[in-house]
Amino acid sequence: MDALLVDWCDRHLGSPAVAQFFGLQRLSAVHGVALADGRDVVLKVRGAQPRQVACGLVHAALWQAGIPCPEPLAGPAPLAQGSEPVLAAGGEGHEWVDARGLAVSAETWEGEGQASVGPMSAHDWGALLARMVGLAPAVASLPTLAPNVPWLHWDHTEPGRIWPPPASLRWDPHRVLDGMDPRIPEVARRARARLAAADVATLPAVAAHGDFEAQNCRWVPGPADGRLVIHDWDSVVALPEAVVAGNSAMAFVSVDDVDISTIEQNDAFLAGYAEQRGRPWSALEWQVAHAAGAWVAAYNAAFEHLKDGPAAVSVGLLEQADERLGRAGA
Repeated sequence: MDALLVDWCDRHLGSPAVAQFFGLQRLSAVHGVALADGRDVVLKVRGAQPRQVACGLVHAALWQAGIPCPEPLAGPAPLAQGSEPVLAAGGEGHEWVDARGLAVSAETWEGEGQASVGPMSAHDWGALLARMVGLAPAVASLPTLAPNVPWLHWDHTEPGRIWPPPASLRWDPHRVLDGMDPRIPEVARRARARLAAADVATLPAVAAHGDFEAQNCRWVPGPADGRLVIHDWDSVVALPEAVVAGNSAMAFVSVDDVDISTIEQNDAFLAGYAEQRGRPWSALEWQVAHAAGAWVAAYNAAFEHLKDGPAAVSVGLLEQADERLGRAGA
């Protein structure tokens, strides 16, 4: 095991790590480790950002409220301390970074489980997201959650770009624009314009899981159908309810690969959300939810072209584009 991880556990969890049972060393990494005191925990390592503090606070509040998720144990805290740089392997071991700029968080290990939509219906998934939003701390009580996660960062200010600036050229959809169906960037432009309209800015922001979909959850074996465990709490955002609901209504069906819901699944998810919160969607919120879904679908479709070429999201989006944009008023 990396000595830096061993020492971090000793400092922040009161026991050094003695073995690793899963994990991969990258700039953003997840490690399952066994501690000397017998506990199994998960360490998440990533480039430090101010928003991670608020993500941790929301995660802790929802765990305390009974939402099925790992218990947060420590962090975010720097992987290394001191006045001098401490080099650590990053980028799949091909480059070095200063470990003082990497933040680590620890949470309980809840078992491997399996990614699956599981026994819950689209209506159930929507209701669970609404329950989490209702239990989350008010945005005004939290430190910053900016910037938003990339797939919900339509409000970037980079001139001449549809999608936000990427972390590297390799993951820039603009470099493959010529190779994708022109309707994909057109959907992104129109959805982005709708989300940037002045009336959307009147909707209050809530703290919510910004990537609530099946691939970020696990069904851990147990009685009946097993128990759901929700992961990926680094993706908390501060956005209107209609945005977070529209995003997940489109993508909650993603399991091993990113997928797109049918219009019927999308509607059932939004209905479950509205029923749980006890208030129907306003006409404006209905449009915003569909604009958010269209934007994220176009984002995911563009990323398919950066990987192995068009797949489920690209196909589904081209079939549904007119319906989704029409509902969005875009």
